[in-house]
Amino acid sequence: MPSQRINWHRSLTALFILLCFVCISTHIVAANRINSHEPQVNIVNPPTWIEIQTYRVADFVDLRSPTHYHLVDKQISGFLNNTQTNNTADRAPANKQVYSRFVYSLTDPSGIESNANIHIRFNPVYEILNVHGIKVLRAGKVVNQLKRSDIDVINAEDRQGSNIYSGEVEAVVLLKDVRVGDVVDYSYTVVGSNPVFADKFSAGATIGWGISVDKINVSVLMPSDRPVQYKLFRSDGQISEQVKGDTTLYQLTLLNTPEIYAEDNLPAWYNPYPHIQFSEYQSWQEVANWANKLFAVDKTPSAELTEFIAGLKAKPLKDAIDEAINFSQNQIRYLGLELGENSHRPHTPAETFSNRQGDCKDKSLLLSVLLNQLGVTANPALVSTVNHSHVSDYLPSHGVFDHAIVAIEFAGTQYWIDPTITHQGAKLTSKFQADYGVALVVSPETSDLVSAQPSTNNHSSIAIAENLIAADYSSAVEWQITTNMTGREADNLRYRLKSEGQVKIAKSYLNYYAKRFPKIEALDELTINDNIADNQVTIIEHYLVADFWLLNQRQHAEFELQADFSSQYVQLPQSIKREQPLAIYPNITIDHRITLRLPEHVDFNLAADSKLFADPYISFDSTISYDRRLLVFHNTYQAKSHYVKVVDIAQHLALLNDISKRMKYYNSITNVSNDPGIPEMQTLLKNLNKRRLGRAVNAGE
Repeated sequence: MPSQRINWHRSLTALFILLCFVCISTHIVAANRINSHEPQVNIVNPPTWIEIQTYRVADFVDLRSPTHYHLVDKQISGFLNNTQTNNTADRAPANKQVYSRFVYSLTDPSGIESNANIHIRFNPVYEILNVHGIKVLRAGKVVNQLKRSDIDVINAEDRQGSNIYSGEVEAVVLLKDVRVGDVVDYSYTVVGSNPVFADKFSAGATIGWGISVDKINVSVLMPSDRPVQYKLFRSDGQISEQVKGDTTLYQLTLLNTPEIYAEDNLPAWYNPYPHIQFSEYQSWQEVANWANKLFAVDKTPSAELTEFIAGLKAKPLKDAIDEAINFSQNQIRYLGLELGENSHRPHTPAETFSNRQGDCKDKSLLLSVLLNQLGVTANPALVSTVNHSHVSDYLPSHGVFDHAIVAIEFAGTQYWIDPTITHQGAKLTSKFQADYGVALVVSPETSDLVSAQPSTNNHSSIAIAENLIAADYSSAVEWQITTNMTGREADNLRYRLKSEGQVKIAKSYLNYYAKRFPKIEALDELTINDNIADNQVTIIEHYLVADFWLLNQRQHAEFELQADFSSQYVQLPQSIKREQPLAIYPNITIDHRITLRLPEHVDFNLAADSKLFADPYISFDSTISYDRRLLVFHNTYQAKSHYVKVVDIAQHLALLNDISKRMKYYNSITNVSNDPGIPEMQTLLKNLNKRRLGRAVNAGE
């Protein structure tokens, strides 16, 4: 089967945002939600609780191109009961408020293209946007005056392709008459917070970007009787604490921060940009208490759900468990809509079952209830699809989780099942389980994070067996390829088969091979055998390759074998001289064997050729052997980790270079002759093949 590059690495963004749930609630159309929560945008003075930050603009010749940032300021007021502001639009005096200010010079036309349009995102369901000013300064004088009519509010649904509707909008201001040398200075405050967090404070801020900044200021103002923890990442800055009456100010100011370069192929959990986290939670026990209240919805089954549960109970227990999981995965459509509290609070299992749709927490709660009804211990569990086990690096907070799965205990084994994944194996014991590292199980007994590393079914494999049969050195070679996939790879192929169809897949495979062998023809239809019970998918391909041999002027038959499916996993990154870890596609084994049956014995003078390339992160075993007309080229790759430590990268990349040289085997057979009857034989075989395929199509009708 053709090798396919797997794009699994996280796309890094310049701004760090503490994770919130991407598993979002359903049952309301986005347009209706926006209409029912009209965005409120005001032009008002800055709040009085902030401290105005100063900045300096150097001479133009000393400014960086294309944009020079003078000030990035973020100040947060966390539920201050005595906050006094000039903003009549404040929804409540105790609401969370986030003040932001950006000041930068446009020093090149490209800087104008990328920074003359201002976008401010907020959620109108529970937030108000107060704009304090958007100024353009030229030679020290303000050359524009912001009016409310200058602010347009547009829909910000940028995850519709994943069936996720965030409910967020963007306030957009398109600056006019902006010129090179102008200074842009704008500030705003977002007032409000999602009520689902029960006024528990958690926030984060980026303190380093892909550009240098003259001055970065981050502060949090909290009631003194609500202490806040904080933690810096990739920064040696110092946070000051200052008590002001019954409030405490936590502040960090950095000057002349360096440009941060994000290397490619980073592990998902690795954020190269310096950032800071604040959290009012003092322990994971407190986060667990919040989660338990979050999932404390009415679990009483409806009449329809009761009937479904009765049907499950009538089956053998193992069959009932399998059916409950498969129903949650494949019969409940994944659809998310973030709306107020339901961004994190699940719908009732009765609603999810009735509507046949839900997000990760809806599906996880429904599956837990179904299994509980069968007498099986099962609970929703909060995990991070980005940070995995590195969740424990962060302070306790609701903001570090972005996904919900189900923790199941059955027959002495712990399973971690993701109900949002479709087309998995049919049985609990054969389903692939992703390794999320750690989890917070939603249970009254939970007091800390627990390991969520699966004890079984966490490894995937692809085994490819190619058999080439050559009648001579001129005629077409028969080529049969059998590919067996397990685990996550079987899931992915099964999904692709259902979404694209077998005919399209067969054509894509044939065209892939045709890049190497333009005269290739299919001898049989592509066959796919799906053993869904054991979660194994087998593909069988059968081709006739007329241009396998290359006869040179000396009548030598040249050929090349490519056991290179694992090449996609060992490609060199763009950044070779690295200061950041290198990601590895984890938990997979690739076994690629090619057997060429020659028409006669050939003395290749081939001694035993077996090489092992290995380090703590991967292993690659390559063997070339010959016996009784059979030439075998066999490569096996295995990933042993999910990333390479920086200290070992240079040696690891040298290993990848050595491995790349073992992906192909080239040789030639001397003193062969070209039979003039071969072209006629090739034409005959081609016509017979067309007739056979025609009969197969007619039989299928």
